[in-house]
Amino acid sequence: MKLFKILAMVMVFSISLAYAGHHEEDNSYMMAALEKTGQHTILISAIKAAGLDELFTEQSKVPRTLYAPNDEAFKKLPKALSDELFVNNNIKAIRKLLFNHVFAGTHTGENVKSTGTLTVNLDGKILKIYKGDDLYVKDMVITEKDIKVENGIIHSIECVMFVQPSDSDSRLDLETQNKFSLTSCCMRTDLEVDSFLGDVK
Repeated sequence: MKLFKILAMVMVFSISLAYAGHHEEDNSYMMAALEKTGQHTILISAIKAAGLDELFTEQSKVPRTLYAPNDEAFKKLPKALSDELFVNNNIKAIRKLLFNHVFAGTHTGENVKSTGTLTVNLDGKILKIYKGDDLYVKDMVITEKDIKVENGIIHSIECVMFVQPSDSDSRLDLETQNKFSLTSCCMRTDLEVDSFLGDVK
């Protein structure tokens, strides 16, 4: 099937990623849990600006995993993208950015397989989530993992994720670029910003 030809790799549980906390189940929904942290005000504003509130409240019963960029992550965005999102209020770009961070199903530190677990984000990209020693998201820090809520799981990250073709990621060696068609990294460079905005439709 064409769907399974779009394999990608996101390293979210590597030993090189820092885990600063672990949470038990929160009986609220994603939006309420984000508000409780006090560290996701920009993300919450983006969700509301994009009109995606219902994906993160009790209106959505579909289990999902959210990699939630904290405020520090958004502050590290290149100015060109920050301006496009929050000054020019590019709703299509905001929605696409958010969709890159929401995955089908619930993926905790315990249930992700060392051999990889296939999932799909709301932008329609299939990714393979691993835990292990390899490192493909070199600068992503998970500050709080496994925040369990009524409609899924939240991992708080100090990173705004960007999914791109592997052959465009100079941080990957040739073998990895050939093995995986997509990769994910923290959006840091103007080139990544241009690529992301060029894909906004």
